[in-house]
Amino acid sequence: MTRLTEEDVRGLAARLPEFDAGLRSVAGIDLRTLALRTCGLDGDGSPLAGARMAAVPISSGLGFIPFFSQCVEVILRHIGCDAFVTSRPDVKGVQEAVDRGARVLFVADDDRFVALNVQSGACADDDPCTANGYATALEAAAGALSGRPVLVLGLGPVGRAASRRLAERGARVLAAEPDGARAASAAADYGVTVVTLREGLEATGLVFDATPVADLIDADRITGDSIAAVPAVPSGFTAAAQTMLGARHIHEPLAVGVAVMAAEALCGRISARA
Repeated sequence: MTRLTEEDVRGLAARLPEFDAGLRSVAGIDLRTLALRTCGLDGDGSPLAGARMAAVPISSGLGFIPFFSQCVEVILRHIGCDAFVTSRPDVKGVQEAVDRGARVLFVADDDRFVALNVQSGACADDDPCTANGYATALEAAAGALSGRPVLVLGLGPVGRAASRRLAERGARVLAAEPDGARAASAAADYGVTVVTLREGLEATGLVFDATPVADLIDADRITGDSIAAVPAVPSGFTAAAQTMLGARHIHEPLAVGVAVMAAEALCGRISARA
């Protein structure tokens, strides 16, 4: 998990409706539908509606990220959950959340961010949930992935999980990864084809950006068919490239992961780290 900063999450409440509108325009789904579809729940009626969930601040390690827990609450409320932030952190916060009837608890430290269903024991991990959610968004925006090349930038935990999900959806996964061991492992495990960035961009306009390296892709690489699913912080696309992409630059540092975590934890599935 990339540790977000106050700058990353500041203003999320104001930009969340804009992100949702952009998602609808390019992919035909909103954030709640994306979360449910990612977990195989694409029918009518949402199990998220009114679900009691709590964000519990954790003070260990580097400590609190200002507004992080409040942003989790905003996202959960946006997708229909009955969410709150506990008034106390750490174990006392966990106790408070359970006492107030929360079914799912969101907790994060320096290394992990999970949603724990205290009733069923299901635990949804941010990395695979974020990867799977953005893969769903990319597939919805592209129309279909079967037989189509998709370029994954970076094969860390999110990139590996995305490679697996994209391959399961029928995509031909290309990956640009400078770490030879990571690249070889993904090639062996998921059938990924390792390419250079230039080779990948020449082969496809569908990009899954999971690397924290900024400004890798400039506007001259953007066409009318380009679609970028970007969980990475910061984005690997330059400001000019992002402007050309518009809503096809699908990027929100926190909302997609939180929404999918909520759906997965609530529906009793247990995510695996790739």
